[in-house]
Amino acid sequence: MAATDNELVVRCLQRDEVAWQLLVERHSRRIYNIAFQFTGRREEAEELAQEIFLRIYRSLLKFDLTTSFLPWLVRLSRNLCIDEYRSRAREKASLAHEAPDPERTADEGPGPFRRMEEKELAERVQGGLRRIPVELRTALILRDLQGLSYSEIAEALELPEGTVKSRIHRGRLELARIFSKEGAARGRLHPKPADSDGSGGSR
Repeated sequence: MAATDNELVVRCLQRDEVAWQLLVERHSRRIYNIAFQFTGRREEAEELAQEIFLRIYRSLLKFDLTTSFLPWLVRLSRNLCIDEYRSRAREKASLAHEAPDPERTADEGPGPFRRMEEKELAERVQGGLRRIPVELRTALILRDLQGLSYSEIAEALELPEGTVKSRIHRGRLELARIFSKEGAARGRLHPKPADSDGSGGSR
């Protein structure tokens, strides 16, 4: 039977490198996904995930073994991601006027629905998430993108469950509003061609 997270933590505190590797392998995908949802860039997410695991390792002595490891792990990851997001956002804002970001150029050519879902829609979601308040974004990421339950999010963020549900609801409304505005803007930029009914006049 596989060891629990808490059992692996105990072994890590005893300098068991194999136990630490098992913990990393068990949670690497979740941590990477959290990092990616905050950064929106694969390379940055990989770097941030490494930083998160380093922070986790250094903080193992602070973990309360009478509690669940996953909410503690998510809470540490979320705090570091928010710190990194704010820092990088300030840097990008100062450089935004110097050159356009080629990664933000949308691929508007026709293609399979799966490609659209994985690329265009994902980019729209990432862009929308960056535009909503961080407290709403965090709750929304943990619920809709990471799949945590309301109770897990409440424990991870140290908030009442009602507050978590409220933030998720407000975050979804904000994203819907952003997408609605984007759709209207696209309609103005790419209006439908007028019907060729001869109204343009003949010469």
